[in-house]
Amino acid sequence: MKFGIDLHRIKETFSGKNKTKFLFIIGIAGMLLILLSELIPDKETANQVNESQSAVTQGDETELYKQQIQTELTELLTKIQGVGDCKVMVTVEGTTEYVYAENISRYNDTDNERVSDKYENNIVFTEKDGEKQALVKKIIKPQINGVVVVCEGGGNVQVSERVIKAVSTALNLSSGKICVEEKIH
Repeated sequence: MKFGIDLHRIKETFSGKNKTKFLFIIGIAGMLLILLSELIPDKETANQVNESQSAVTQGDETELYKQQIQTELTELLTKIQGVGDCKVMVTVEGTTEYVYAENISRYNDTDNERVSDKYENNIVFTEKDGEKQALVKKIIKPQINGVVVVCEGGGNVQVSERVIKAVSTALNLSSGKICVEEKIH
């Protein structure tokens, strides 16, 4: 047996009609590879999906936060004399933000009479039920921009003032960001 490369046989294989068949087969193989690459998700696509799911989760958290504030304000305001039945709408800016705990390392790097400070940050992870999770240091809720209160007693100046004062105090908002209107029957 001879294991050398026979150039004459290779030329015969890729000449004339065989050349066309060979190029056709290579073209089909290339299209199959492209199709397979589209079916197999790459890391970047998976990360984008995870980020969009995270954005939806944060949007849901923001909506839950708004609803919680609205519910608490409604319960509070209906207990104020003269307010009666009321509806509260809260507007917020931004989404819930998480600040994660980090290990920060600082060191000096000396290189031919130059000294530079180097910093290295690593997020701290904890393990719960066999699953690693980043350690949350602080949760920053969205900022409340304004509140609209529509209530039965909203037409009375004294009731409106009490509602504005209660909302302003509860949410630490200026009175200019609070609107009180009378509810129509």
